[in-house]
Amino acid sequence: MHNSTMQVRRLEANEVKPLRHLVLWPHIERMEDCILAIDGLPETMHMGAEVNGEICSIGTFYPESSPKVNAHAPYRLRAMATHPDFRRQHMGERLIREALEELQNKGADVLWCDARLKAVPFYASLGFHALPEVYDVPNIGPHQFMWIHIK
Repeated sequence: MHNSTMQVRRLEANEVKPLRHLVLWPHIERMEDCILAIDGLPETMHMGAEVNGEICSIGTFYPESSPKVNAHAPYRLRAMATHPDFRRQHMGERLIREALEELQNKGADVLWCDARLKAVPFYASLGFHALPEVYDVPNIGPHQFMWIHIK
């Protein structure tokens, strides 16, 4: 990371739009439209990893159950992305680990996501489990359901 320091912090919803647009949803014409219905809810937690004040990795976490995993207080991860210039520098890993700590403090017991196939090895390396079924998300591509128990 070129003698720079990384920090993970909570973000505002508008701070995640640029990376969502660049990495996840380039097919959306305007960056301002890179929003999720849950972005403004009080229980939604946006987190980001920064290097020298630049947001380089993001993730959005909020309470949502899934019939695919048994949980009392499940949270879902959506719109996780790392800037292409900052991949493989452990930013996403640190972001997830710090988010898991925060979620544990909130009483969450499971974090789950719909993982793009190319991201499955990343989540697996952090201890996430995967269901074998692969399914298509329109405009995005093939995904697998993944989850991790929060200890």
